[in-house]
Amino acid sequence: MELFHISRINTPKGIFRISGSISVSAPQAIKLSSLEIMGTDGWVQLQLKVVDDLIESLTPFVEQHLNTQHNK
Repeated sequence: MELFHISRINTPKGIFRISGSISVSAPQAIKLSSLEIMGTDGWVQLQLKVVDDLIESLTPFVEQHLNTQHNK
């Protein structure tokens, strides 16, 4: 597993700050350790146990972002 931190990622679901780990072997798996959304007053910490559907919908964006960063 490789640790990652995305300081800001724009998605159709909002703007997020994300930390976690990603497996380096196939199949690629992402595990989040921290998920924050940009609110009107700054970053708002989300409870990972409550936002499973959101995490699932963000996974393709996180994978694309990490793959783009890794290939630079």
